[in-house]
Amino acid sequence: MLFMEDRLAVLLDIEKRAWEAADTRDVEFYRDYLAPEALVVSPWGILDREGILRDLVENPNEFPKYAITDPKIVPLGEEGAVLAYTVSFGGQTLYVSTVYVQAGGRWRAAVHQRTPASPPTCPAD
Repeated sequence: MLFMEDRLAVLLDIEKRAWEAADTRDVEFYRDYLAPEALVVSPWGILDREGILRDLVENPNEFPKYAITDPKIVPLGEEGAVLAYTVSFGGQTLYVSTVYVQAGGRWRAAVHQRTPASPPTCPAD
């Protein structure tokens, strides 16, 4: 259990730094953070590594006051893991998952996915 808690703490720290880097448009952080094959999946489409870096520069991503809640981790062997959580900022709530891979002793983001939370709907009467 300690191994899982350690991995969760490490990946959650990296994830928080990624949100802060997106807020400040820190492209150098993202060059180091993203795996070579990285993808982002969002309601606006799928971006590869170069698309992610370009989007970071061209589009404002302001997340100065965000809150991550309910983080969970699913290990994928010794060198991979999925970090999933809920994030809220600016009146929005997203369900997020990031697939991390470890190479050379470093964790890097391979896939990052965001799904907007929507109010639950009632089944038809």
